[in-house]
Amino acid sequence: MTGMSSSHCSIGKNVSFFSTLHEIISEFAEVTICDPKLSWTRADLQNYDAVIVGMVPPTALSANKIYGALHVLDLMYESPKLRLVVDSPQVWQFNNSLGSFKRNPTQIFNELYANRKNYDLAKSTKYDTASSLADKMVNLPWPKTYVPTLPWKTSADLAASLRFVSEDRLIPLSVDSYLLTPATSGSAVRTGWAVDNVKSKWWTKLADTLRDGARPLVSTTRPDDALALSTMESSLGAVIAPQDRIASTWWSYRYIQALNSSTPIATYWQDCQEFDPSWAKLAYQIEDMHPYERAQVAADQYRIYSASVPTKPQIKDFIENDLKNSTKEKI
Repeated sequence: MTGMSSSHCSIGKNVSFFSTLHEIISEFAEVTICDPKLSWTRADLQNYDAVIVGMVPPTALSANKIYGALHVLDLMYESPKLRLVVDSPQVWQFNNSLGSFKRNPTQIFNELYANRKNYDLAKSTKYDTASSLADKMVNLPWPKTYVPTLPWKTSADLAASLRFVSEDRLIPLSVDSYLLTPATSGSAVRTGWAVDNVKSKWWTKLADTLRDGARPLVSTTRPDDALALSTMESSLGAVIAPQDRIASTWWSYRYIQALNSSTPIATYWQDCQEFDPSWAKLAYQIEDMHPYERAQVAADQYRIYSASVPTKPQIKDFIENDLKNSTKEKI
């Protein structure tokens, strides 16, 4: 397992879709997680039963391991052993970033990215690799790609959000049974809204309809799961905004933290109104409730959500079978 950003190359203290995949796969296989290397050959990578590469938008500053990752993708693009992982909080950025990369792959060697690992070496030796990969992205089928999903999402929904991956190349995964825990009651006194993205235009409009203000779930640009959970536990509700520009919900560990802390969730109700009435509550409705009513909404949300995701054995078996079958496919 490797990828385009630091979070794909080691396991940190915060939970992500990629880190949870690592946990699941480690239950049935030996997993090597490391930085991608420009020195790797195709033969080196073919020694593994599977090669799993985490993706972020290639022009994003967080893509600090991109040169090695693109080298791996170029070598393994047509291999059935390759699985990509979309692991970015703002998936709409992929469309612009990948489109830009396909049109001008050498832009990733711009001086703006000079602090990326292996920049000098890659700039002197890997121009052809970037162009080769961009050509494959344009002319060949996209590699099979793991994406996180929510109980109310279909494969068609996910493909519509991503756009750069066709539905037949998507492998939706719900890993939430590994993350859900028995719900706790949290603080006896709850005030304010725990907001995952205070810069969201959706939240800005929503805030005008509410009495209580925002309590940001992050205090810096770096996510902090412990701080987010603590904030949720003392907030009357959690606001989880839809994706910017595409107005659609997308998986986030913040959903799980809110469920685990008995914090009622207000999100993009148009997406989940048919999933269950408890998930279609508007923020102002939750705000106007008595504490016991909000507690009931949180309990209902937890009940239907946890009943709608695969169990641990089910998701483990699915991933294990997918990776085993990939070794039997022909190029």
